Amino acid sequence: MKRRTHRKALSGSWKKRGGGGCVLVILLLAMGCQEQASDGSGAPLNRKIRLAYPALSATVFPLVYAQEKGIFEQEGVEVEMTRIRGVARIVATLISGDIDVGWMGFDGMTNAVSQGVEELRYVGEFLKELPQNLVVAPHIKTFDDLRGQTIATAGTGSHTDTLFFEGLKRGGLLHPRQDTLYLNMAGAENRLTQLLNGTVVASSLKVPFAQLAEERGFRILQYQGNLLEPWGGEGLVTHTRVISSKGEALKGLVTGMIRAVEEMREKRVEAIELAAAYLALEPAMAEKVYDYMMPIFKVDGKWNPEGIQRTLDHKTGPERKMDVTQFVDDAFLER
Repeated sequence: MKRRTHRKALSGSWKKRGGGGCVLVILLLAMGCQEQASDGSGAPLNRKIRLAYPALSATVFPLVYAQEKGIFEQEGVEVEMTRIRGVARIVATLISGDIDVGWMGFDGMTNAVSQGVEELRYVGEFLKELPQNLVVAPHIKTFDDLRGQTIATAGTGSHTDTLFFEGLKRGGLLHPRQDTLYLNMAGAENRLTQLLNGTVVASSLKVPFAQLAEERGFRILQYQGNLLEPWGGEGLVTHTRVISSKGEALKGLVTGMIRAVEEMREKRVEAIELAAAYLALEPAMAEKVYDYMMPIFKVDGKWNPEGIQRTLDHKTGPERKMDVTQFVDDAFLER
């Protein structure tokens, strides 16, 4: 299999184009057959999943692995992946029907739910916690050093922002947006760049960006991934219309993800090699990232009911108590 480079692998949709000749519609009608609607690649539309992810990071690597190793194809689904910066934009695009599935933290979905959107469903959780760190410039030694300084995290209401805000409060900055020059900046690689060039002195960074910053002399002041346990993790969110129209394709997507995490554990060398290409890392760093991430990936796709309920309660407040079970669908996890 030809290995894709980092830039090529993440720039497009990894669309696999099919072949096969066209059959005349009149002949099909005469034979009493009905051809499925298809896109330009020849793939039936109800077997194709348009999936969006927010960031180029190790957290979405199982998606990449499943695509590159042909696992999705073996499960009978064509997955077209697109990067959309910011979870809020992914949710909006999912609601509009321009995509079928979004990768996001459960709390990113609950932002929409708390605003009255009832059609979103969590169908698989593959990251038990966000591998996020508060990374600071070398001269920052304590949380108190951050007062009045420019710091950056992801979009408001995102999983990243929720953890970042909580971490600062636990560090003694009880009013983070007043105590600092608090910026919301989409894209972990963008925040890393701004940290390295001195525009900000602290940022929320996931794997591998935190580790790359460490190599340049920056410091991890706090690990934030487990600050809110139990809490919702990250995974696949879809819409009820997609469940109705593309149920088999969703099943293939979720099963493919489970198989990918299983195979990543079994085939360490292959997984590290692909991670190095996907994330443009040196082999030693790719191995470090693999060892860091594998305990965080979930092989069964199941969520912690208490964690996702707590996440929803955090967004809706006690006056609008909602039952989280109406926003999840575990039917696709059955194998």
